[in-house]
Amino acid sequence: MSNDTEPRAPRTDGAAPVDGLDDQAALSPGQVLMQVYAFFYKKSVGLVLLLLTGLLSLLGVLFAQMPSDLKNDPQATARWLEQARQVYGGWTDVLHKAGVFHMFSSVPFLIVMGLLAVSIIACTVHRLPIIWRAARHPRIRVTTRFFDRARLRSRFTAPIGAEKAFEIVCADARRHRMRVITHDRGPGRNAYIDRFRWGPFGTVLAHTAFVIIMAGFVVSSLTGFRDQQFTLTVGYPKEVGHGTTLTAEAKGFQDTYYDDGSPKDYVADLVVYDDGRQVAGRQVRVNSPLSYDGVMFHQAYFGVAAVLSITDSSGTEVFHDGVALERTTKDKKLIYGRTTLPDGNTLFVVGSASGQTDTGIEPGQVGIEIYEGDAGDPIDRTTLDTGVPTSLGGYTFTFEREQQFTGMTVRRDPGTGIVWLGFLLLFVGTCMTMLARHRRMWVRVTRTDDGTLVQMASPDRQDSGFTRFFTDMAVRVSSDMSAAAGEARGGDDAGENERSDERDTARTHERNTADD
Repeated sequence: MSNDTEPRAPRTDGAAPVDGLDDQAALSPGQVLMQVYAFFYKKSVGLVLLLLTGLLSLLGVLFAQMPSDLKNDPQATARWLEQARQVYGGWTDVLHKAGVFHMFSSVPFLIVMGLLAVSIIACTVHRLPIIWRAARHPRIRVTTRFFDRARLRSRFTAPIGAEKAFEIVCADARRHRMRVITHDRGPGRNAYIDRFRWGPFGTVLAHTAFVIIMAGFVVSSLTGFRDQQFTLTVGYPKEVGHGTTLTAEAKGFQDTYYDDGSPKDYVADLVVYDDGRQVAGRQVRVNSPLSYDGVMFHQAYFGVAAVLSITDSSGTEVFHDGVALERTTKDKKLIYGRTTLPDGNTLFVVGSASGQTDTGIEPGQVGIEIYEGDAGDPIDRTTLDTGVPTSLGGYTFTFEREQQFTGMTVRRDPGTGIVWLGFLLLFVGTCMTMLARHRRMWVRVTRTDDGTLVQMASPDRQDSGFTRFFTDMAVRVSSDMSAAAGEARGGDDAGENERSDERDTARTHERNTADD
């Protein structure tokens, strides 16, 4: 016997594997993606990411959050951290570097949110073909054992034929707007019956909604802004900033009070300019904001501002605006505000609070203090009289008058529409899942020695509505079958009576013929 196959020559390369077991497994990009996909659609992975998201969100709620408008201003950030240091002590810098003080826009939070979105998408994609097959191509054939072990089951014997009993069951299901799919590949006659087959797609909509809502929040945190202390002195325009070309001006302000002195209403006559051109204007109240190009102006608070004119040593005016005295000292005697001088130093403007007389600042006066940088002790201070230029720290300050200011919250939230779309899909998906739950049952009708055996079963989760429907259907079809059997017996009795009458007539006719 000859062997046409030549033996392979042994490999002499000592580094090469001889048995093939040590060969490196080369994974294609598609296989790598499938492994990543299989990892993320695991329920345990989704649960861990959900817990991490909840933990980071809890930290964002428990720890003070830095206003978004301060993050791009190093000096404002330093001031905010100094205030936070009084609460968190030596942990302040650590918490700041970890992103705890701006948690909802921090890198760890965004990474976890992104991974959670990937997990939700993977779970949805993995489940979608299963839901589609259940809706379009459900499993019709079941085993005999299924009718003995299903969560909901009923069986009874009907005194009519199997074909008639099967027709009654199918007709009852169709009257109640259920889909009926029949087949005869099994013992007896079989039917698959369901209703709301598109209901499970509500979970797909709900999962998609969560991803859309998260995307909306991320878009807002990365591309939007929120300035909660945007103050406008009446009659003095101010740039909105934050990458916009808008300028806002309060043309007027009115405030009214109740008899007990509490504010009743306050309204600002607000005008918005874009590149020097007026583009919007309206009266802004607390619940009546002005909106232009996605930027919202909400009325928040009001108070008194000190209008100052500041010139440098060359006589050039470097500041002419109001400084909002929006803060109050702990003893409630003084009100103060701050602004930044061209050399980077901080100017504090101080006035007497309403009704306070023993503060050292008389009516028609304000105190000013200059601080080097943003902290420490004041390097210079003085008191300004109305209309009297006063030199201090290389500048000349003139206190012109007091004027009302309005404090506003200015925000741009480009993700709002996305979030609303997500909530709409979540509402629709929840309604589909809760109110249009997919209800399934299998029916088998077989002929036995005692009559016709009708078996009904459903593996679905028991709930009061479906259990009641299942029980009522079993009672209905059983009653309909009994009625059909009664009608059949009545028809048989009538036929027998008619045949008996015919026989009696024939016998009478025979006797009469015999007598003749």
